Amino acid sequence: MIQEIEIKNFKSIIQDKISLGKINVFIGENGCGKTNILEAVATLSASKDNNLNINGLSSKGIRVTKPKLTMSSFIGLRQKKEIEISVMFNNDAIEKCAIYPVKSDDIYSEWRDGDTISENEINEFLFSPKVEKQLKSEYPNIYKDDFLKKSESEFFFKLIKKLAKNNLTKNDLFSELNETTEYLTKFLIFNLNTHSLRGIINNSKEMPLGINGEGLDVLLHDFSIEEWNEIKNYSYLISWLDEIITDENDALKYKGHKLGRSSSYLYFKDKFMRKNNNIFAAENSNEGVLNVLFYLALFISHKTPRFFAIDNIDNSLNPHLCQHLMTEICKLAKNHNKQVLITTHNPSILDGLNLFDDDVRLFEVKRLDDGSTKTRRIEFKPEMKNEQFKLSELWSRGFLGAISQNF
Repeated sequence: MIQEIEIKNFKSIIQDKISLGKINVFIGENGCGKTNILEAVATLSASKDNNLNINGLSSKGIRVTKPKLTMSSFIGLRQKKEIEISVMFNNDAIEKCAIYPVKSDDIYSEWRDGDTISENEINEFLFSPKVEKQLKSEYPNIYKDDFLKKSESEFFFKLIKKLAKNNLTKNDLFSELNETTEYLTKFLIFNLNTHSLRGIINNSKEMPLGINGEGLDVLLHDFSIEEWNEIKNYSYLISWLDEIITDENDALKYKGHKLGRSSSYLYFKDKFMRKNNNIFAAENSNEGVLNVLFYLALFISHKTPRFFAIDNIDNSLNPHLCQHLMTEICKLAKNHNKQVLITTHNPSILDGLNLFDDDVRLFEVKRLDDGSTKTRRIEFKPEMKNEQFKLSELWSRGFLGAISQNF
């Protein structure tokens, strides 16, 4: 799990460091930089995936603009020529990038990462005289095979020492390094679109779920029995829902249940309608059921990323549903080992959070007097645990910050 993000020179963020839990919710006024935080992480993900071109960045959910606007540009400050983003994992491993554009004024420009470390560099470090002497004296087993290296960073030295202490091999080291890289490369920003959820448009090629809601029917169809049983436990969230149907051959289309504009073969049964006339397609469903199903599938499936972001999670959802869904999402994230970054504008989302659980964190995002974005974790003292208050009311009344100050 990632325990800290540091961002420098990315859009409205000159420099910011954020300590994460499993569930991380960001609130703030419009335009304060919440989505920029998600996009910075997605940029690091694209870098680790060697995909720093317009297609690679867009497919992560990043709003691509020309590099001059992607790098921080504030009055009175000289614009730097590269963006630096790093994350630290709870095993002290660090993944980072220092990227710069090939053409700073071209929206289609590729970016280069000057901070990429190769396997050869790892070997060079391990066999440097200074490191070799120290490790040989402390951990002779580390040199009984050809071994390796990263760069002279504290986290890597700790990792080598940990592996050496347990008599592990170089393959174990690369396995641990590859795990952190994979954790990052799978990162996506999900921002749901009703037409995508209904299968009317399909712009994202990401699998198994597209960043705008594509692929929900296919993923549900591929659910294991255990996953199906788990998601059915949440059918009470939609009062009219009797059954979810994935019609693989789309035979119901030919019985007149949809016009055929949609490629989705997801259908629903309405418990209040007559049994011979109660099936309708995702093409005709309300957006609420599609949003809820998508989020549940995202957290339950073993095929979806372990680390991802949801931008504007409250879209199309009733406030009471927002509160309860958020409570259940917090449980699902723990049960299925998912880590998530979430933005919201709906105070009801906050009422689903338990801020006395360190895995659940709430952040205020705001722009300082110079226009730069900064985050602040909102915490409560332990003695407040038995106090009766609603986070939604505290936010709405301005006690948490994260509201407009100019009116």
